[in-house]
Amino acid sequence: LGGGPRRGNNYTLDGVSIVDIRNRAVVIPSLEAVEEVKVQVSTYDAEMGRTGGGVFNMTGKSGSNNWHGSLLGQTRPSSMRARDFFSQKACDADASACEKSDTYYYLYGGSVGGPIVKNKTFFWGTFEGYKTNTRSSQVVVAPTDRELNGDFSQSGITIYDPLTTQPDPSRPGQFIRTPFPGNVIPANRISPVAAGLRKFWPTAGPYDASLIDKSITATLKLDQTWNEKVHSSAMYGYYNSTEPAVRSYGGDIGTNPADPGDGALYRTVHAIAVNNTITPNASTVAHVRFGYTSFADDCTPVDFDPGTLGFASSYVSSVPQKKFPSFTVGDYGTDYNGRLFGDRGVQDTTYYSYDANASMSKLLGRHTVKFGASLRKIGLKNTSSGQTSGAFTFNGQFTSANPLSPTNTDPHALAAFLLGYPSTGNMVVATPNDFFIDYYAGYVQDDIRVNSNLTVNVGLRYEFEQGLQEKNDAFTVGFDRDRAFPVQVPGLNLKGGLQYSGVDGYPTHQSDPSKKQFAPRAGFAWSLNSKTVVRGGFGLFWAPYQYAFPSETNLGARGFTQVTDYVASTDGGLTPGATCNIVNPFPRGFQQPTGSSLGLATGAGGTVEFVDQFRKSPYVEQYSVDFQREIAGHISLGVGYIGSRTERIGVGGNDSASVNINQLDPKYQSLGAALAEQVPNPFFGNPAFGALSASSTISRGQLLRPYPQFGDLLAHQISEGKARYHSLILRLERPLRNGWGGRINYTWSSNKSNIFGERNAFSNNGGGQSRPVNSYDLEAEFAPSQTEQPHRLNYALTAELPFGKGKSRLSDPGLARVLFGGWTVTAVGYFQSGFPVVITQASNNSGVFGRVQRPNVTGTDPTTSGSTESHYDPSCSCIANWFNPAAWAQAAPFTFGNSPRTDSRMRTPFKTQTDVAFQKVEPLGGGKNIMVRFEMINLLNNSQFSGPNTSFGSSSFGQITGLRGFPRLMQLMVRFGF
Repeated sequence: LGGGPRRGNNYTLDGVSIVDIRNRAVVIPSLEAVEEVKVQVSTYDAEMGRTGGGVFNMTGKSGSNNWHGSLLGQTRPSSMRARDFFSQKACDADASACEKSDTYYYLYGGSVGGPIVKNKTFFWGTFEGYKTNTRSSQVVVAPTDRELNGDFSQSGITIYDPLTTQPDPSRPGQFIRTPFPGNVIPANRISPVAAGLRKFWPTAGPYDASLIDKSITATLKLDQTWNEKVHSSAMYGYYNSTEPAVRSYGGDIGTNPADPGDGALYRTVHAIAVNNTITPNASTVAHVRFGYTSFADDCTPVDFDPGTLGFASSYVSSVPQKKFPSFTVGDYGTDYNGRLFGDRGVQDTTYYSYDANASMSKLLGRHTVKFGASLRKIGLKNTSSGQTSGAFTFNGQFTSANPLSPTNTDPHALAAFLLGYPSTGNMVVATPNDFFIDYYAGYVQDDIRVNSNLTVNVGLRYEFEQGLQEKNDAFTVGFDRDRAFPVQVPGLNLKGGLQYSGVDGYPTHQSDPSKKQFAPRAGFAWSLNSKTVVRGGFGLFWAPYQYAFPSETNLGARGFTQVTDYVASTDGGLTPGATCNIVNPFPRGFQQPTGSSLGLATGAGGTVEFVDQFRKSPYVEQYSVDFQREIAGHISLGVGYIGSRTERIGVGGNDSASVNINQLDPKYQSLGAALAEQVPNPFFGNPAFGALSASSTISRGQLLRPYPQFGDLLAHQISEGKARYHSLILRLERPLRNGWGGRINYTWSSNKSNIFGERNAFSNNGGGQSRPVNSYDLEAEFAPSQTEQPHRLNYALTAELPFGKGKSRLSDPGLARVLFGGWTVTAVGYFQSGFPVVITQASNNSGVFGRVQRPNVTGTDPTTSGSTESHYDPSCSCIANWFNPAAWAQAAPFTFGNSPRTDSRMRTPFKTQTDVAFQKVEPLGGGKNIMVRFEMINLLNNSQFSGPNTSFGSSSFGQITGLRGFPRLMQLMVRFGF
């Protein structure tokens, strides 16, 4: 059992406890001569304070000379795949859309093992592979052909010319623009890039998107018994996969680089583990282990020449890698990843880890004392090039009537795209990095059998995790808020700049790790009588540092991986930048990696991202109590409480979410439109200040920022996050006896936090969830978690059908018993509440360089009546009006809005699913058998909807256009064992 069972663990065979454990052997007198038995093992891990278990094969006295193995195959017939919600609606509306796309799913595998040297050396090898073509129904949002040609005369909105921006003579401090004549953008104003992208626009409506991936896995394990006291094992694992994303616009991999799902992730894993178990005497067992893992992720886009899209030749010739640029235009496209055009970014990452640990368990009378230590190095080698041909976002900033209160409906964003005026953009030039974290830990635990009815567990763990380091010190370790900036200008006292590893006395690691990470744990199990048990426990756990998917932004490689920001405007968003447009978005060229040579001056004039040097070691306190009672019919009833209190966790979660420490102080909001007024620019003409030096004037608001020589200063992993979780659990369980058994449990829970970087595909955060509304008040972000699900009911029920040997029917030998006897049926499913939603405002006019704004709550009930079926709107091929938009109102300029971070007054659609499986094992004689299994996944074809659009002011606000999970599938498996 992975090196032998450890005393103190609880082993059961067919639900009966096994208490006689001798020298790594589970001794069952009545079964000692059996060649092989299956043992269900449930364990309590003394080191980690967790429970686990599994089903293991155990070999008896006479089984050591046998080889065992298996072959299996599994498939999902395409003809038995149901239509999902949106596909069915399309079929109902148009018979020509009823033909289902071909899909396939093939899984195959096998195993073999046995002795190499009798009673000494054994091996076990496995392999498994799959290749699938699955479908994901999505709704593509796209403009009309008329709108793509610049004609908005029938769009129900007015498009304004950004070049006509002027002060409003009737409203001091406000601005007005002139509409395009006839609400049509003249042909000579259409950007060559927009014209070049015309042929790539997808068709609006539902689309049955394709996802084809494949993988192969193999393992080899060797076990060696050296003598009665020493046993060793070694394992090697290999994995390789090709993992594309959902291709929303059709075509095979590599055929449409404009599709945000094109390209693929190529993943390769190598893992080695060596384990030694030493049993010096009958009361002592020790383990010494070593492991190594290499986990390579290679994100590869499709080769593409952006010069064919109308970009300037000077721009195209200098891009780091030729690929399709990334374009986000309002809410056009799908809700899959937010991009309209442009496949995945370049990412070449290899994760690696080394782990060595040792442990010992000693039986001392009523005490079982366990102690051990662990050393780890966890790292990654990374080149994060990202969108190497540029990434650009378009909204209504430049095409709305009032630049201080822009309208971000999709047509306004489209108009900005046609004119060639992005609102944001960037270009990344990367160099390789080698990051790592060192980790040390030790623990001691005592399991005390106070008496036959009471067992108490007490333990203490110590651990220390050094902050992230880089092998060549090629990264930043924070941002110095107080140090004088190396270049000064009249009238300003400039401070601040990036801290580089080992430079000017700065540390060589990120964060501020605690050296006092002691973690006590305690638990008890008390048998009140033979049918009643009470259990409880408390533990303090130090959470490991969590880093998002590696990139310049969240690992701190600025200077070594350089980002050039697009300058959308030099007057606070009133007009587009005079020298920049989408044809030549970076006329000054790209900033090249400078390493640490510029020191504090790195990134001046643009956006800078870093990992906060004040980041603390996060921890969570977990506590629980559980009452279990056996009632009639072998059924046990359980009632339990589980809670946790988390402190000092990164408010951005395990994500690239950040806090803008260069947000303007909210006290300046009272200045209103004066913040956008142009004043003399003290940075003008000084190249040290990058893009801020290009214009002779600058907005007053920029000079009032805490660090006016920078744009946004985005701090990652600020440790001001907290979470509170409470749950009540009710459960009924029955072991498989007399032909049936199962479990049902219900959980009520409350989960609140201020971790605005949470992600939940079923809630659809729309990007705004990754940002606080006010960086000066992170406490205001405390609200129900985006993953909160107050009610969840799970069930798993198994029954043996009354046919076959020993059953009431078809018990006689014969073909009928072979075909129909010995079947079991299992049903597994759940019912679950929807998730809270995150309402943000499509336009951001807070005026303080905040990264998100929320609308105001009006007091109107946001919920709408009816099911998802009743909300279906054929005009948009979507679930429409999931919210009542009258529940919110546009926040006034220079305010934050008063909507909470998450709104639990209404939730995403209710979720439920039921899976059913029929299975039988037929003996073939000579130790051989064949297993047949039929599964209906999502038996009732319940739809798992993505979250609705939560961007208030967007033309698709409250619409649901995507699905997750599977429609109803039939899955067939056959396994041959020998």
